[in-house]
Amino acid sequence: MKFRRFSASIAGSAGILLLAASVLVSNPLLERAFGRQPGSLAWGPLLFRILLALHGLVLLAASRIAIHADAPPGFVTIGRRPLAVLSGLTVVAAALRIPGLNSCMWLDEVLTLVRFARPPVGVILTSFPDQNQHMLYSLLAHISLRIFGEQTWALRLPSVLFGVASIWALFLLGRRLIGETEALLACALMTVSYHHIWFSQNARGYMGLLFFTLVATWLWLEAMDRDTWGAWLGYTVSIVLGMWIHMTIVFVAATHALIFLAAWLRSGREPERLGRAAAAYLLCGTLTLQLFALSLPQFLRTGLSEISPPSEWTNPLWVIRESLRSLQIGFAALAVVLGGGLMAAAGWIDILRRQPRAAWAMVLPGIAGGGSMLLLGHNLWPRFFFFCMGFALLIAVDGAMQAARLVRLVPRLQGKWAENLGYALAGMMIVASAITVPRCYALPKQDFTGARDYVERERRPGDAVVVAGLAEHVYPPYYEPAWPVASTAAELEALRSPAGRTFVVYTLPIELRAVHPDIWKLIETDFRTDSVFPGTLGGGEVYVCSAGNETNQARLRTH
Repeated sequence: MKFRRFSASIAGSAGILLLAASVLVSNPLLERAFGRQPGSLAWGPLLFRILLALHGLVLLAASRIAIHADAPPGFVTIGRRPLAVLSGLTVVAAALRIPGLNSCMWLDEVLTLVRFARPPVGVILTSFPDQNQHMLYSLLAHISLRIFGEQTWALRLPSVLFGVASIWALFLLGRRLIGETEALLACALMTVSYHHIWFSQNARGYMGLLFFTLVATWLWLEAMDRDTWGAWLGYTVSIVLGMWIHMTIVFVAATHALIFLAAWLRSGREPERLGRAAAAYLLCGTLTLQLFALSLPQFLRTGLSEISPPSEWTNPLWVIRESLRSLQIGFAALAVVLGGGLMAAAGWIDILRRQPRAAWAMVLPGIAGGGSMLLLGHNLWPRFFFFCMGFALLIAVDGAMQAARLVRLVPRLQGKWAENLGYALAGMMIVASAITVPRCYALPKQDFTGARDYVERERRPGDAVVVAGLAEHVYPPYYEPAWPVASTAAELEALRSPAGRTFVVYTLPIELRAVHPDIWKLIETDFRTDSVFPGTLGGGEVYVCSAGNETNQARLRTH
């Protein structure tokens, strides 16, 4: 009772402070506090203050509810055995995510560093120029860079921490869905997953998105069963933080809301149960809006209007092919031999039979997200579905257990054989995945520095170097500021050396071919490929092409 009264007192005091701040802090004062010029954030400060007042009222109301509410039961308890296993997996996971952490950054990481992690905190929290802004990650990366200096590993450090933490989140969800031992097997599979390690070393918000997806789904299932204010509050916080790091989690929250509504309509339509859930979802929306209020005018003006030009990236067949290629890297041919697809189907059907809400919550977010991007004509990259990885691992392990049950149909293979076969199949998946881990360290994600060093070695007096396509976001702002950029074929012609060779450096030819067809045609006709620098990013090779001055002179004579 004392704790509840103390909590109510804190909530009430915080509510009064928020109400006072919403009235006393003017729009210009708020903008200056974030390092912005008065008027530069348009109507964002006004929206921020309105939401501040709203949440102040919510806290005052919550202070009244907290006095009379039952204390939420504790549901985060882990036994000694799983705690010891998880601790060991944590050490292994951290160790596997350190090698190569300081290797060359890829395109999106350079964008994160230059545009979003370097600026002051006030600018980070009020900027949303495009969809590459993963705001919470930008903030955490900024803090890491301030503490450790501008190092690549420091930029990636928040993702490493989210990656290690996601193993614990997977256990909490997995224990609830498929059992403690099976959940630990899924955690072990995640620990040695090529894809999980890759994204843990990726300075973007995707690993944080995976973590909050797992936590939110676990807390949502707890809230559905327990229906306490504490469970719904935890769920709200996880969704809001997930939205702050990557808005894709909106598909997770929307799926949860639809499943809850369907369950509520079937269960007798209890008003109190609907009230708690509705309050949680409303808070998810208003708190998210609070976090983005100051940057929302800019996002609506520029970020929301982003379009993806027609290319292979907008073709669903491409994302299927790329995903299959990627899965072969991550689980090797053994997973195909074991019939991974059939086992996954068996695992999902088993979860559907026992916990239908959870089963649909595991597949609908990916379907909804992919379908929305397809309808909008947005680029479809396999990483867009990475937040479903935890669900996939749980389904795969449960599928192995279900496959083992088939052995019981054979009279001579019952007993311990049937019991242990599922664990053996899961163990084989873990070993097959672990075998591919060294590939994470063999190459950088994109080898921009290797291409730069090659050009500098080969370059002679009178030679020219030109950057084309998406490489313009990497070399001029970070790796080689002196290299000029050609945005059209005419600019490339103008930058060609009249006396020596001309080097052209580009990456991701799918984008160059679709967005700059004139440059692509000129490169194909006039330039030869000198060297290709591979990386672990699919299709992310960095190309170095060159043409001698004689080629340019021949073209001039022709024209």
